[in-house]
Amino acid sequence: MEAFIPFYGRRKGRPLRNTARRLLEEDLPKYLIPKSLHNLTSLFSHQPEKIFLEIGFGGGEHLAKEAKNAPQNGYIGAEPFLNGVGSLLKHCSDKKLDNVRIWPDDIRLQLAAWPIASLDGIFIMFPDPWPKSRHASRRIINKENLAEFARLIKEGGELRMASDHASAKNWILSGIMANPHFSWSVEHPDDWRVKPIQWPETRYMKKAIEEGRKPAWFKFKRLSI
Repeated sequence: MEAFIPFYGRRKGRPLRNTARRLLEEDLPKYLIPKSLHNLTSLFSHQPEKIFLEIGFGGGEHLAKEAKNAPQNGYIGAEPFLNGVGSLLKHCSDKKLDNVRIWPDDIRLQLAAWPIASLDGIFIMFPDPWPKSRHASRRIINKENLAEFARLIKEGGELRMASDHASAKNWILSGIMANPHFSWSVEHPDDWRVKPIQWPETRYMKKAIEEGRKPAWFKFKRLSI
């Protein structure tokens, strides 16, 4: 019997448009990853040079642009919010992306079955901050998740994160800096205050800046222990 994993996010928002509904019905099966998965490379029609996972891809802009810019790689996106899944499917259709696969549910249902050092990086862009103290256990950065990320990311791989919420920034840094498997190398405030030029923009990022919130950009390296 599978262990129960509580889920606190949204599954669906505003009513799906006809296009999104059609994409979910007709296109999602082509991108869907199976419930039981032990070899990530086998997901793709090509032999990917690198494989990346984005957890909570939102509208899919970041993941789709990464996939478009590096067709030699494979990209897995996890997002339980159906409206976001529909949005990513549209990006995949418009950009004719064949190197994207989708898990439309809580990624924690998958990770334990994935082999060690099977990912070259994990992206977590603007996760829900769950700012109230009583909701701290819902934050994605915790000891259990970091242990799983460290198991999956290859030595020298990347954990990429961004947040526009003050308490979430502090929580991310304190959690990861206390973990011996990751390092954060910075030399100047611009290293986290300025978005790296190669990181794709998202709608949420633009909205945060327009509303006066200041995102921080974090790149952590998987160490050898």
